[in-house]
Amino acid sequence: MRAFVDQTPTWIELREFPSRAEADQYAFMLVAVGISALVVLKPVSVGLLVPLAEFERARGEMRAYDEERGRSGRALPAGFRPGREGVTGLLAVWAILFFFHAATTQDAFGLDWRGIGAARAFAIEGGSWWQTITALSLHADAGHLLSNLAAGTLFGLLLAQVLGSGLTWLTVLLSGALGNLVNAYLQADSHASIGASTAVFGALGILSMLMLNQQRANWLRGFRRWAPLAGGIMLLAFLGVSGERTDIGAHFLGFAAGVAIGGAIALLGERVPRGRGAQAAYGAAALGLFALAWGLAFAARG
Repeated sequence: MRAFVDQTPTWIELREFPSRAEADQYAFMLVAVGISALVVLKPVSVGLLVPLAEFERARGEMRAYDEERGRSGRALPAGFRPGREGVTGLLAVWAILFFFHAATTQDAFGLDWRGIGAARAFAIEGGSWWQTITALSLHADAGHLLSNLAAGTLFGLLLAQVLGSGLTWLTVLLSGALGNLVNAYLQADSHASIGASTAVFGALGILSMLMLNQQRANWLRGFRRWAPLAGGIMLLAFLGVSGERTDIGAHFLGFAAGVAIGGAIALLGERVPRGRGAQAAYGAAALGLFALAWGLAFAARG
């Protein structure tokens, strides 16, 4: 990653490195969390520069990265947070989806869970917005659930290494809800859908857009710059159109919602808090929104 730096007071050196490879690794890590970074070759060392306004945050990210390297005894993949950050949120998602699948198949508490929580176009158009969220936790059968868990686990863990666990699951939930909302207005009034796949493809859209932004920050040109988004679209086409009961519209709209959310996060950059306290707040917001949706669904069933 060669950079030609305008030597102005705007930039400040964060650290010197003995090798270009190590400097690049830290630079990619900073770029992935929304901090601009420049690598400057010196006669006997390599300097890593960041904007003066981002110096303190960059130093904190470097410290956290150094601490994680020390615990693991090896370098982390460039541009990624420790993978364990996404595990707690992922386990919570698994628990929620398995609970609702068991409740649905067993008619727990004598309730028609699909009837209460499915995303029905006419109801959503009439103001029942909560169905855009409740439908994400319901599945037709075990195969439907397991396929969404497999893809969601992969995309969710990758995204959590970039955004952090709390922000990942909040944005995935929002992308799924937004995809279901737009889909309801585009479908016939009789249309109904369930499944987490809208949110799964939302996660893919967010991840694709964030990686596209990283390519832009690394000054790549031509097709290479657009490769992450192109790869996401190809995965969407490969995974999102198969199956007899597949809601293709919801899949594509979930992906589009994810692209929009990922683009907004990339645009805001460091203005989006990503520390531990913020991640806890994001996770609590996701759980609170999910609980509110189901609370409103139960309240509306009478």
